[in-house]
This record gives sequence, structure tokens and C-alpha cells, in this order.
Amino acid sequence: MQLSYENVGNFCSRVDLHQQKPLIDLSDVSFIQPFALVYLGMFLRLNNSKGTSFDAIMPDEQFVREYLATQNFWERFNFDPEIIEAENLHRFTTSTSLDDMVDIENRPYIGEDIASAVRELLINNEVKVDVDEIEELVSELIDNFERHSTHTLAVFTMQANPRRLVIATGDCGIGIRASLIQNPRHEYLANRPHYEAIRKAFEPLVSAKPEGGTGLTDAKSTIGRYRGTLTLMSGNGYFRMTPDGREMANRASYDLPGVQIELTIPITR
Repeated sequence: MQLSYENVGNFCSRVDLHQQKPLIDLSDVSFIQPFALVYLGMFLRLNNSKGTSFDAIMPDEQFVREYLATQNFWERFNFDPEIIEAENLHRFTTSTSLDDMVDIENRPYIGEDIASAVRELLINNEVKVDVDEIEELVSELIDNFERHSTHTLAVFTMQANPRRLVIATGDCGIGIRASLIQNPRHEYLANRPHYEAIRKAFEPLVSAKPEGGTGLTDAKSTIGRYRGTLTLMSGNGYFRMTPDGREMANRASYDLPGVQIELTIPITR
């Protein structure tokens, strides 16, 4: 089973949170897309904050175990020290990622700091993208978190291969709808589905703040020019733009607070 934006919500919904130590069963997972990694991490972090600790069954697929260890997944999301110690034996580093998921603190200039690290990695690994544009895109995404999330931590991860660059970030803060209705112009969204608020957030100058903003609008425009893919979930709503420009927005299978987003950019040859 590949864990992706399409099924990670269903995966989380099957975890029995009523158990004393809920089980995360990854045994049959053969691949985890960055969006699913971030989404699952936010699911765990949200419940960690409520006092829930989890147990886990490791993936049978060695590649997936290495990937999770490389991302410091078990340590980052508060698993048992014995699990962390055992899984860190599978850890390795790669020059085309940030080595693990990066925790993003809600502080000034965090967007610039992460974007600078991304720029350095792209240049050092000769990834064939417009580095200036990607740096600006990452900075805007992270700054968007710093401006609108009430949560103290988000996560960021990036991977590149010969065909594509994938950027994913997420938090488990108040989410898009709750953020937008702080602006009197968008109060009507309080009683509308999450996906309607998400669609609205991609419109120019729509923001929780009176002066408006262009962060998600610019991200969508950039991904559209690259003929890439954009996926965003917030609450129980999602928005997705495909390489041919098609846009879909509807209810998601799980209601997870915050915002989780993945950008996939084809790499030129």
C-alpha cells in the first residue's frame, strides 16, 4: 500500500484512539509520499498534545523503514525510546533532502531561514529548477504559517529525484476556515464546508488580515506555470490542482486541524 494524500486520512481514521496506547500499523506500507508523512505526523502531534502515546508496527518494506528513520519520524513524534533506538539503526542521510523533517518554530524570519537552506541544497545538488523562484515559494509558505497558525510548531520536508521536486509542510493549528473568519469580510465561511474556505483562500488578497495577502495565490500560480501538482488539506476539506490545470475541492475523509500542503514540481532535463 502506498500512503498518499488519497488514503492517509482513511488510515488515520482507522487508528483506535480509545485504546490506552493506540497502534500505528505500517506493516503493509510500501511507500509514503511527503504529504502523507506530514499529515500522519500532524495527526500524531495533535494527539500527543492531548496526552496520547502510540505504539507502532514497523513497515515490512526496508526502504520505508529507512525513509522514516532518515526523517527522524519516531523521535519527532514522541514514540517509545526503544522504538527510536531500534529504528535509528536504519537512518542514513541524503544530500537531496534536508536529512529529516524540519520543525518550524513560530518566530520571525523562519521563512527566510528555511528558504535559504533549501536554496543551498538545490544549488549544491544542481537541481534543475529556478532556484530563486523556489526559494521565494518556500519562504512564502513558511511565512504563511508564521502569520496565521496559532500552533507553535509546523514541519517541513523536501525531496528531489531526477524527475521531480516535492515540498511538503503542515501544522495542526486552527486551519484555514478558522483563520479566515477572523476577517469580518469572511465571517460567512464559519457555517460553510472547509473546502469552500480553502477555495476562497486561493483567491487574490483573501486573508485573515484586513490588508489581504497573496501567499497561496502565488503558490498556485507558480505550480501552474511548472505544470506541477498542488494538494492542500485543512479540517475535513481538500483542494487539489493537477498538472493539466484541473482543480478539485471537496470533503476529505478525516477532519484534521491545521493546514497540510504538498507541492510537486517537475524537474527540467
